Amino acid sequence: MSQEESQKRIEELEQQVLILTQQLDYLKRQLYGRKSEQIDHPELFGEDVPGKDGSSGATSAPEEDDASGGESPKTKGNRKRPIRKDRLPEHLPTRTEEITPAEVLAAPSKWCQAGYEESFQLEKEPGYFYLRCIRRLKFRLVDNPLVPPIIEPARPAMIDGGFWGPGLLAEVLANKYLYHLPLDRQRVLHLQRHGVDLSPSTMGDAVEKIADQCGILVTRMKQRMLESGYVRADETFIRYLDRLEPGGSSRGYFWVYRSRDGDAIFHWTTTREHHHAAEWFGPDYEGIVQSDGYEAYVNYSNAQRLQGKDVTRVACMAHIRRKFEKAQAERPAVSGWILRIIAQLYRIETTLRDHGASAEVRARVRQNQSRPLINLLNKAFKHLSITLPILPKSGLGKALEYALGQMPDIQPYLEDGRIEIDNNDVENDIRPSAVGKKNWMFVGSPDAGQRSAVIYTLLMSARNHGVDPQAYLRAVIEYLPGAKPNEIDVLLPANWAAANRHAHPAIKSNTPRVA
Repeated sequence: MSQEESQKRIEELEQQVLILTQQLDYLKRQLYGRKSEQIDHPELFGEDVPGKDGSSGATSAPEEDDASGGESPKTKGNRKRPIRKDRLPEHLPTRTEEITPAEVLAAPSKWCQAGYEESFQLEKEPGYFYLRCIRRLKFRLVDNPLVPPIIEPARPAMIDGGFWGPGLLAEVLANKYLYHLPLDRQRVLHLQRHGVDLSPSTMGDAVEKIADQCGILVTRMKQRMLESGYVRADETFIRYLDRLEPGGSSRGYFWVYRSRDGDAIFHWTTTREHHHAAEWFGPDYEGIVQSDGYEAYVNYSNAQRLQGKDVTRVACMAHIRRKFEKAQAERPAVSGWILRIIAQLYRIETTLRDHGASAEVRARVRQNQSRPLINLLNKAFKHLSITLPILPKSGLGKALEYALGQMPDIQPYLEDGRIEIDNNDVENDIRPSAVGKKNWMFVGSPDAGQRSAVIYTLLMSARNHGVDPQAYLRAVIEYLPGAKPNEIDVLLPANWAAANRHAHPAIKSNTPRVA
């Protein structure tokens, strides 16, 4: 082997070692590090950030504790802390249990009460089943008994002849799609706890019939979403049963589309081919498409513009940020500086969101504060890609290549206050399905995939609109079969939430919005 070949081989091995080192570092952080993508990590901010004192977040120095007369951390950890009642939910009823010493019970006349001590526990009893008897009364005219009696017609049901009520059906679906409990596990749970045997096949049939009839709501939601002119899109894979494939299953996809007002539509396909996105949007859509760098959305936007359609594709800052976060081990100083600039962009967005800024205000603030930071990032990416000896296959090389390709499509968010800085709201909608597939492994047949998409659409949209998803689904199951064509819109998640948010509010999560 010549010296030139040896040197080339050494460079190849060094590049391979660097890539494997980056992968190992990333896997370590996935296993042992922080999973949250919050942008307020202390290590990403400079010393000039309000509220950040540059410390590591540890407790105060020992001498400060001594000066204040406080207890040591060891003493504090051993001290028993009573549960404060004001930290318990105020709306719950209280059941009081009085405990009397045995000596008092033996001779109550010798004792008088001198007070009491009380403690509180948050307790729960399992839910219960009951039989709902629907008695439709018949009435006959008093002065004309020969006229046939009248009776209120039976309300149409989603499942003809079914004996499960809307509340039970809604709970079965919510348990599976919101709380990731497969149907067979639900059967075991109800059988052991309540002595009620819910057949998994009956539950599966109920899912099929409900999803098939609720498709009309999804169709109407899609129409309204496309008319709004702003759609955010993402996709996630999920396995389905396929006897023709090795192992008996294959990979399908949920394509998730979200409007600005909170509607989230799941669309099922058995492949990730580009034409699925184009077919969903259709040839007549005009407006904004926000996504990651997947070519399906880029190609659709370009094709629409060639056809004279006004379609603007907007990139996602979170995807740019993540690639530099993964490359931190390679060049901490470079990646850290970039992440700090992106953190400043997110702080601006947080301030706007906290103050409920309108689209017009958001656009003006971004022009004044965010645009200089975006321009700085653009210059930095171009400079680093030219001056630094970065291997194209390295983490930083891939991050720079991706950022340079996406930055032109970041610009529209600076000019249009309706547009968000990233696509993370869509990823939050995807999360339940991503967690759920770890429990129930696959959606079943390809047809079952589309039915699951319908149920996810209704549940996630109701949650986004601030109502209890299970309560909303119960209302749909109960009232949709008898609804007239002009009453369908009343059962859309946005409209139902507007009328029932006070009665069925969603429980807000304390999980912060990811960056």
